[in-house]
Amino acid sequence: MSDWTPKVGDGATVCHYSDRTACTVIRISPSGKTIWMQEDTATLDDWKPEILPGGFAGHCVNNASQRYAYKSNPDGHIHRASLRKDGRYRTTNGERVIPGRHHFHDYNF
Repeated sequence: MSDWTPKVGDGATVCHYSDRTACTVIRISPSGKTIWMQEDTATLDDWKPEILPGGFAGHCVNNASQRYAYKSNPDGHIHRASLRKDGRYRTTNGERVIPGRHHFHDYNF
């Protein structure tokens, strides 16, 4: 069970399978059970994927060392999420929402 109580301006992350999208909470319903988040612009710091040959197309061995800089994006896509019975927020299509900005692109897919 999550103990996160989001506030407008907080960072949030939408989790899609192995990729993650950093967002900013822009609106909260009066009940606190629905939040709206706008995707941030996430800029990858000086990092290049190290791909080892093998498998279907290779394997990125330094995936976990990605670091991003975040900036609000007034044109970013807006996600809506609702508080579920288990105490966690999920988007309208069921993707998990976690507190903080944790953008990630999985270079192994």
